[in-house]
Amino acid sequence: MKKKYFLFFLFTNLFCFSQSYDVIAIQDFETAPSSPTWNFTGPVVYNSGTSSSSAAPANSPIGINNSRAWETTAVSAGLTLEFENITLPSGYDSFLFEFKLAAMNLLGTTGGPDNLDYIQVEYSTDNGQTYIQRLRIRGATNNNSFWEYSATGVGIVDYLPETEAEFYPTDTGLATTEGYSTNGITFPGTISQLKIRITARSSSSSDTWLIDNVTLKGITTLSSNDFETNAKTSRLFPNPTSGILNIDSDSIIEYSVYDILGNTIISGNSNTIDLSDKPKGMYFVTIQSDNSKTTHKIIKQ
Repeated sequence: MKKKYFLFFLFTNLFCFSQSYDVIAIQDFETAPSSPTWNFTGPVVYNSGTSSSSAAPANSPIGINNSRAWETTAVSAGLTLEFENITLPSGYDSFLFEFKLAAMNLLGTTGGPDNLDYIQVEYSTDNGQTYIQRLRIRGATNNNSFWEYSATGVGIVDYLPETEAEFYPTDTGLATTEGYSTNGITFPGTISQLKIRITARSSSSSDTWLIDNVTLKGITTLSSNDFETNAKTSRLFPNPTSGILNIDSDSIIEYSVYDILGNTIISGNSNTIDLSDKPKGMYFVTIQSDNSKTTHKIIKQ
């Protein structure tokens, strides 16, 4: 049975839109996995419970809500999970592949994955004949880093372009805002099938990756207040962008930029938006002019 969920994004008082989603497939790595179960092939390496008081981070869930997670520790060649091909149902505006990620050192109070350690995500829309390397999460560039599932970093990208996007903390130690705990790839509702491959590499026993709740969702927009409407009123370009967005509008009162969780990250009143220092991924830009308010989805590459 499909379960219907509702996501409400209340982006201050500027606009509001809601979406519903169905869980098309899920893998939570439990003894009795949730349904509809997303089956996979690959090494069965699990861990559960809570990290010790001498771990990094200490006393933290190893799986969501102390459940069971898939673990990779000290495997320099990498471990790979291949999730079965799914024929996607019609009627959805988009699909979201998503998983939760924690980075830990279960043996000491410092350490955790560094830049040599990574999670790589590939997708296939032709039942595994070809794979696109689209997403990679690494440890810190400067040294080792660690984070819980509650870290607020989001590494979600669109399925295009067919090049790899990387996310990683810049600082060593506990990463609360730059720890990429929510990661995934969005796909248009027009694709007919999807297969996912995840590879985790850990270079030493002090570098542990933990993955939980691998989910595929079908998303439908229920209602929208000016979401990507009135295209003639305002236009953003280039989109995707590597940093600078230009606003083409007859008049601009204010713009605001939001991440996919609804947090305001930038606001202003000029005709350019600088996203150069922002992580790659999906954002929403609301433009308030004299007579209208428009919202655009943009991709930072």
